[in-house]
Amino acid sequence: MGKGLITLRDYSRDKIEEILALARKMAHYQRTGTDIAQGKILAALFFEPSTRTRLSFETAMHRLGGKVIGFSSTEGTSVGKGETLADTVRTVAQYADLLVIRHPREGAAQLAAEFSSLPVLNAGDGSGNHPTQTLLDLYTMIDHLKDLEGREVALVGDLRYGRTVHSLAPVLALFGVKLILVSPREVRINGEIREELDRAR
Repeated sequence: MGKGLITLRDYSRDKIEEILALARKMAHYQRTGTDIAQGKILAALFFEPSTRTRLSFETAMHRLGGKVIGFSSTEGTSVGKGETLADTVRTVAQYADLLVIRHPREGAAQLAAEFSSLPVLNAGDGSGNHPTQTLLDLYTMIDHLKDLEGREVALVGDLRYGRTVHSLAPVLALFGVKLILVSPREVRINGEIREELDRAR
């Protein structure tokens, strides 16, 4: 993935399908484990609470034979003393081979990638993006439904601030899904995402 995965907007449908095919090939490691990441360290920088996303990354790295360092709260770190994101990323990059970041500020993952010498995976940045969740959702949908072309999918709830929706909606449109957007007026999907969906039609 080169410099990692910050957003899926830069990925074609073919590239996303290639990633999903690789994930499918690796699915059996969930039961058997492997050592392909032996000697590698994943740094999990979770600046806001997470249960499923953080544990998913940590479990995956362990099952691939690697190790995990990091934090799930800024309490007890230099961030709590005012250290900048750039300084935290530069420091942690000296100890690891891959960074995973969850941050409350939109754009933080992109900023981390700019200051990191390592690939950065975006595990959610504010109301911006959550590309790894989108890949998992897409994998699950294709696993159950096979072909998504022409399917109708309703996205319901907070469409303005929900980072998962901001990543998932454009990718579903890329896969030929007809989206039905349902939300209260005050949390409708923002204009930028709507324009992106219109272009994907």
